[in-house]
Amino acid sequence: MSLIDALKEQAEILKSDGYTVAFIGIYGSQNYGLDLNTEEYQSDIDMKAIVVPTLDNLIRNSKPVSTVVDTKWGQCDIKDIRVFFETLLKANPSFIELLYTDYYYVNPKFETEFNQILSLRDELMETLSPQFMRAMYGMMCEKAKAMCHPYPSIIHKIEKYGYDGKQLSHAYRLLVMIKDYFNKKKPLKECFYPSIPEKRIILGMKLNNATLEDAKESIEWILEDGKEERDKYLSSVDNTKIDFSIKDRFLMLSQEIIKNKIVEEIKNND
Repeated sequence: MSLIDALKEQAEILKSDGYTVAFIGIYGSQNYGLDLNTEEYQSDIDMKAIVVPTLDNLIRNSKPVSTVVDTKWGQCDIKDIRVFFETLLKANPSFIELLYTDYYYVNPKFETEFNQILSLRDELMETLSPQFMRAMYGMMCEKAKAMCHPYPSIIHKIEKYGYDGKQLSHAYRLLVMIKDYFNKKKPLKECFYPSIPEKRIILGMKLNNATLEDAKESIEWILEDGKEERDKYLSSVDNTKIDFSIKDRFLMLSQEIIKNKIVEEIKNND
């Protein structure tokens, strides 16, 4: 089964659960060319689904959906479109990623709006660049904190190696991405895919090839480099020249999707 087929199947499952899926896409290793499918390591296929509220949800002022469910491929993060765009516009990297993935499925009813959203992604990122830098460094710090923490899902790695190499690899991948995007000025789409030499390093980290001592040393200099990159970039940004109107355009498109859904719902009930 292809990744697109898996997305379509999950969209149908969510539909049967009462959700109106506008968009569903993959986030994670497949987007970086870092997924592994070996006897030693099997990468999950994780998804984010953007769902549209019903008229009843809006009238009752129901809390927007934000939940994670297990699937046969991995996990699916289900987000009300209002929550999704609110988080996206804070430059959360895992949400920005969804604008650039090659693996997604759009509900044909909302194709026009999502094509416009995707066509504006680079313009949005120019506006969000300072926030994106802060968010990426913040995520690096989260990965560092999680590296040796005995969470239930990774306790077996902590017991075996003393740390989770996946967290280390994420932190380093983010550092490489920061340098590619903010220093080398590569298009963001290209920055999701590390070079072959960097890819080898990242995969080695992911597979816990380093000793605990080496891993701790690595995460220290990764964070130091990341902080240096962050401070250097933010000191060069003139916030007075940033045009934030693009954020309003994104919100308008999300509102258009909700409006179209409600109009269709009313027509079907007449």
